[in-house]
Amino acid sequence: MRAVGIIPARYAAQRLPGKPLRQILGKPLVQWVWEAAAAARELQRVVIATDDERIARRCREFGAEVVLVPEELPSGSDRVARAYELLGERADLVLNIQGDEPLLQPQHLDRLVQTAAQHGDWDVVTLVQPLTHARELQMPSVVKVALRSDGTALYFSRAPIPYIVAPEAAPAECLWKHVGVYAFRPAVLQAFVALPPGRLEQCERLEQLRLLEAGYRIGCVVVREVLHAVDVPADLRWVRCYWARQARRKL
Repeated sequence: MRAVGIIPARYAAQRLPGKPLRQILGKPLVQWVWEAAAAARELQRVVIATDDERIARRCREFGAEVVLVPEELPSGSDRVARAYELLGERADLVLNIQGDEPLLQPQHLDRLVQTAAQHGDWDVVTLVQPLTHARELQMPSVVKVALRSDGTALYFSRAPIPYIVAPEAAPAECLWKHVGVYAFRPAVLQAFVALPPGRLEQCERLEQLRLLEAGYRIGCVVVREVLHAVDVPADLRWVRCYWARQARRKL
């Protein structure tokens, strides 16, 4: 199975402009993600898709393959789809690897590819984590997901789901949060970006709901290692502290 990883990296992030180039222990944020993807055994090619020459130039400096995509594309998935088209690839899987996940590990991506190979009836495969901190349940920035018994996604929401009536009787693991990394079948990716935004997607501002509304199946892979997306300056400070602590432990 040929799998290609594409990392969308946009300069004009509203809450953290220039986010891909923000420094973490001497390396830009996007480099941490690229290094994890480049080390994944199941990915045959890793490309950074950006609309900004400053990002492109810096990425080439640390050895990444880069493709420039139009600035007006509305989402990361659109950038991934356009980059895949420009590359002229013929892959079995296209991974949309969010460029703001600096704690992502190669084995997470390997497991996405392996799971997609095992479940040919799943259109898309993504990552989820147990939601263990009560405060995250109430945070709209933390996307929650309800799972079916077969491991596919039933619904994604910024609201707390499911509502637990009797905490003492709740199953050990029923609260999950979404990690925005996806493995798409190429035909599904192209169909996805061609679809108009769905009603639920417009309500929640979650593009994966477009897939569910259209009847596609999204399989979920559970990861338990620490992950922390960078969305606002506080996230950047948290990740810098985390990696500094990890570096001290290795001394």
